[in-house]
Order: sequence, then C-alpha cells, then structure tokens
Amino acid sequence: MLASRKVPHLDGVAGLLMLVRSVLSFFSVLAFGVMTAAAVFAAMPWLSGHVPDSVRALTEGLQFESLAMGLALGLILGAIVRWDWADIPRRVITWFLVREQKFFYYSLIAVCAGVLIFY
Repeated sequence: MLASRKVPHLDGVAGLLMLVRSVLSFFSVLAFGVMTAAAVFAAMPWLSGHVPDSVRALTEGLQFESLAMGLALGLILGAIVRWDWADIPRRVITWFLVREQKFFYYSLIAVCAGVLIFY
C-alpha cells in the first residue's frame, strides 16, 4: 500500500535531478569536444609535415575559438531538437495559471506606478 502512494515533493526533486543531469551531460560532451579539438591543435605542427598541401591550406584558417563556439551551438541545437514542441504551449499556460494571483498584483503595482509617474 505504501509503494502505491505518490509523494508530491519527490516530483520536484526528480525534476531537479533530471535538469542537473542534462546540464552536466551537456557540459561533459562540450568538454570532451573541446579537449579533442585541443589535442588536434596540439598535434597540428607534427601533422602539418605529413599531410598534403591542400589539407594544410584548409586547416590554417581554422580558429580554436570558432571551433569551440560551433561545438557549443551544435550541442545546444541538438538539445533543443529533443524537446517535445507540442507540450510547450501547455506548460506555458499552466505556468501562467499557477502564478495568476502574482500577475494580478504585479499589474496592479504597474498601474499605480504608472499613475504616480505620468500624473
């Protein structure tokens, strides 16, 4: 009987753990990509003597900063693609409905401040 009961505070903890896990996964993959790129750049002087001139000309214009930025953007796009886009409007509406009373107070404060400022 105890196992079938749902504990409400564990849903928030599980959601937080999933968020932390996804953030750590993102940064670990980013770190692996940057370390691999750094290893390639470190080996570049040795490799430059053993590759054809056409490949050497292509790699001379490559910058490490742009490579790391491209890796980060690629990982971000990969993470965005995995979202369930049909679920986002429902989550946004639920978020606004849960905080409806706060939005009412904030709008009342904004109206009062507007009257004080513009009058």
